[in-house]
Amino acid sequence: MQKTRLLAALTLATSIAGLFSASVAAQQYAVVDTTNQPLSNEVCATCHGGAGQGNSVVGGPSLAGLEPWYLRKQLENFRAGIRGSEKDYIPGNEMRASVARLSDAEIDDLVETIAGWKVIENDHTIEGDLGNGQALYANCAACHGADGEGNEALGAPGLVGRNDWYMFRQIKLFKSGYRGVHPDDTAGRLMRPSTQSLKSDQDVNDVLVYINSLDR
Repeated sequence: MQKTRLLAALTLATSIAGLFSASVAAQQYAVVDTTNQPLSNEVCATCHGGAGQGNSVVGGPSLAGLEPWYLRKQLENFRAGIRGSEKDYIPGNEMRASVARLSDAEIDDLVETIAGWKVIENDHTIEGDLGNGQALYANCAACHGADGEGNEALGAPGLVGRNDWYMFRQIKLFKSGYRGVHPDDTAGRLMRPSTQSLKSDQDVNDVLVYINSLDR
């Protein structure tokens, strides 16, 4: 009798352990249902962070604080292939793929959601000559404003508080012809000639250091 009870207890324990293991395995390998997630989590969070703080490792700039009109235009440009079709520019290619299927209503939803995100102060990562940067910035001020406040009429976004590493990368793309050459990118085609006055990477660094100094 005692032996029978012991065998029954062992069988029950084994069954419970098996059910527990199966449950853990199911949780481990279950497909996560994202249908009830906010659209911003599905589209933006992986590269730009859940609060739009940006991620330099994958090349996703901060989104919090971007002008809604500028954000909408860039999403539309990526969707249309005006941006993001540059060969071998992985962040741009990934961005284009992420928004390719968005409807106008979904873009409106994203823009409205991001407009409500708290602005996060970005670290300054670039060093340079402030005086030279100020002199070089005179060429930028015509579109982006004397204080880097931006100009919607010209399609020029505000520059203050943006990621300097991202602005460095975009200036280089404009200079090289990876960006600003598409016939439908009106603002980009205005921007590209302006970057040619920055003759070296050091010039780019210097002007970004000056832009960082406006963030006060």
